[in-house]
Amino acid sequence: PYNRGLHLGWMAWRSYSGGEMTNWGAHGMDQVQWALGADGTGPLELEPLSDGLSGKVKLLYPNDVTVRLEITKNPPLGGALFIGEKGKMLIRRNRFKVWPSELVTDGPDPRLAEKWKGNTWPANGHLRNWIMCVKSRKRPVADVEIGHRSISVCHLCNITREVGRKLRWDARRERFVDDPEADAYLERPKRKGYELPEKI
Repeated sequence: PYNRGLHLGWMAWRSYSGGEMTNWGAHGMDQVQWALGADGTGPLELEPLSDGLSGKVKLLYPNDVTVRLEITKNPPLGGALFIGEKGKMLIRRNRFKVWPSELVTDGPDPRLAEKWKGNTWPANGHLRNWIMCVKSRKRPVADVEIGHRSISVCHLCNITREVGRKLRWDARRERFVDDPEADAYLERPKRKGYELPEKI
């Protein structure tokens, strides 16, 4: 693909990045995993639904919950559309919309909702939470393990697209189930001088 240089278009280089899947995808998957109660785990299965490195992917979570990743006009980057038996909910960063609206019985603090209108940087809540947790020694709402699991799902989707077939994932071991070919994508050869230690 066309590239404007390492610093401006590095995400287009497969050697350096997983593309938009590991950029905006991490924001969306963070919210999806949180909503599914899967912050510390991940999907059981992943399956490509269309060909190519940006093709659609289906993920199967416990309790037969299905997540479909596909590029559409709605939801926008970094968001998700939840479809349930009683209605739908669209999330995108610090905003959400529910159909029918009667499903919302306990919304966000109205003062925060006002701040979300306009151009306020939406990560303020994360920064505030992190600072409060430094003081209180409590776990942040999006700590390092949650971030690891969110971005891992994005890498798993890219691997699924790469191999072009259904894969089963063992989130506890962080390995594919009986699939050495897919496991080979879990890490890349390191350049001399940049290797990681065998044990940390």
